[in-house]
Amino acid sequence: MTHNGKKKVHIAISCEYLGVDFHGYQRQENAHTVQAELEDSWFDLTGERIILNGCSRTDAGVSARRHISSFCTEIGIPVIRLPQAWNTKLSTGVAVRKARIMPAAFNPRFDALGKEYTYSFYLGRSRPVIERFQSHHVPQELNIESMREAASAFLGNHDFSALMDQGSPTKRPCRGLYSLILEETDPFLYLHVIGDGFLYHMVRILAGTLLYVGLGKLAAKDIPRLLLLADRRLMGPTLPPNGLTLERVFYKEELFGSDLWPYGNWQEKS
Repeated sequence: MTHNGKKKVHIAISCEYLGVDFHGYQRQENAHTVQAELEDSWFDLTGERIILNGCSRTDAGVSARRHISSFCTEIGIPVIRLPQAWNTKLSTGVAVRKARIMPAAFNPRFDALGKEYTYSFYLGRSRPVIERFQSHHVPQELNIESMREAASAFLGNHDFSALMDQGSPTKRPCRGLYSLILEETDPFLYLHVIGDGFLYHMVRILAGTLLYVGLGKLAAKDIPRLLLLADRRLMGPTLPPNGLTLERVFYKEELFGSDLWPYGNWQEKS
């Protein structure tokens, strides 16, 4: 109970947002971010100040289809009606899709067992127009089979220092990648990645490395050796953020549907 007798409730929400409209998820001084808009719009709606705990910061320009965050509230809006009410105060670049009451101990970031990202390439000589904010244009021909061969080398548990840009605070470069799929849907090529954790710019560097393989600038057969060398300079470029989308976050128990960690090794995570 709080001092005024109202009971606090812990609520998790799933949000979708368009990266080009924001300078990342996390609140910053003098920048428009997803967290700031969500928190400020909740105050506009209810008069209550909240602090959101997010599953991922996401960089400026990166989109999310199912970003998970949570907060404590004394406002008694039924969770089934909460998304619709909240969305009336939000800009068109972000929407709350679902909400549910969670135990007080739930933490969207530290309870997450894995994430799925998609990096989108737009293939063709002419540049994209409508899709320009959500894909990376590649006008050259790609050897997609070589890209698939190279992708297989990243599967499993590895030291992924070679796929980490400077500026990362982590001291744990070993992560596990469980699924890497290249899907061709003309004019798009989608890279779908599922892993138990990602380093700073890791998916964007992975996408850049596979792109260099597809362009013949790197050889697929060399990727295992380059990964072992753990030298960022030997991999491909960090591709722009606009092609990247956080698709979903996985947990030990299903949260909003299709987000139950499917690999059964959550006990081993620390």
